[in-house]
Amino acid sequence: MFRGSYVCCPRDGASLVPATGDPLVGTTFATRYIIEELLGEGAMGRVYRARHARMSRKFAIKVLFGDCSIDAKMCARFAREAEASSRLSHVNVIGVVDFGETAEGLLFLVMDLADGPDLATILAGEGPLSATRVLDLMLQVSEGLAHAHGRGLVHRDLKPANVIVERDEQGGELARIGDFGIAVVAEDHQATRLTTAGLVLGTPHYMAPEQATADAIDERTDLFALGIVLYEMLAGVLPFDGTGIEIARKNLSCDPPPIAERVPGLQVDPELEALAFHLMQKAPSARPQPAREVVDRLVLSEGLPIVR
Repeated sequence: MFRGSYVCCPRDGASLVPATGDPLVGTTFATRYIIEELLGEGAMGRVYRARHARMSRKFAIKVLFGDCSIDAKMCARFAREAEASSRLSHVNVIGVVDFGETAEGLLFLVMDLADGPDLATILAGEGPLSATRVLDLMLQVSEGLAHAHGRGLVHRDLKPANVIVERDEQGGELARIGDFGIAVVAEDHQATRLTTAGLVLGTPHYMAPEQATADAIDERTDLFALGIVLYEMLAGVLPFDGTGIEIARKNLSCDPPPIAERVPGLQVDPELEALAFHLMQKAPSARPQPAREVVDRLVLSEGLPIVR
């Protein structure tokens, strides 16, 4: 799967022809996964629903575009980050169960299949959310983030579209963070500068100032994005209007407006709003740290004992 003006495969020189429909749907992928349908597409590849050829278990498979997989830096970064993602095992994180390269040279990542809408879809249809619901979802996302940070992983693209909300066995909401596809190993900031020219890592609407200016990033970068997600759940809108680039600039230089100014007449929980503003501090050192501190504050807001 190549994008752009490729007429020949850069690997073996074979001629390429435009695909009618998705070339992977209905095929057996990597000898053991049957691709059932396309779920979505991002900057680096496509995500499919698949089932194992010899088991009933279903998965989500992310397949990188061919033009990404022929880039040596991209391959090195993908392999390193896929291995790092495989360290994660938490109810609020979508787990990685397999990764590799097909005989045709396609790089892929196999994840647990999370069956539910993403938080962005929920916010578009139901936002702003009630304080009780915000507290519940925020606590779960913070728990998942704390787990990832504890394993040395920085997500760096946390946003509502990357949080899937399933139903648990009791009918409640189960939030799970997904798409660690551009995650970085926290202790390896310089090595993770391995990027392809023109590839934007992260979503401008949720970028921390240090991320937008290509400064060093760490776990606190995710906490800034978490603050914007919290603000959006409370207000039903982002702190700023504009294009992605305009919003990234405002995140860099402007203080977010109080929710009462952003959405006149809307009353929100003051403690949750205060937490959102604490997380959205421009300086990383001024934000809560680590993510476990956010969990503790949310637990106290809910009136529950902190259990270690």
